[in-house]
Amino acid sequence: MAYDGGKRLLLCTLVKGLGDAVRRGDPSAAERYRRRLRLATEHIAADDLVHDVVERLLHVSGQWVVAAAVDRGETKQQMLEIIERVIGLLTS
Repeated sequence: MAYDGGKRLLLCTLVKGLGDAVRRGDPSAAERYRRRLRLATEHIAADDLVHDVVERLLHVSGQWVVAAAVDRGETKQQMLEIIERVIGLLTS
């Protein structure tokens, strides 16, 4: 992997925080986590599997943040599945 244990821990913490914000239905907190997560992923090599999954998470979470509350259900489920995948990759 192109990053050390400290960066993995930071990424894992931010991803979990984003998941918590989504579960609470808090788009402003989710947006803050998204910004921090984007900054933290800038140093991951583009060919790293974690990079691709986190980019997908950022895309889907961006859709969730801007969606009306009634339209968030499907996006929320997608996002929670991606979060589980990212956490699995970071902790393996």
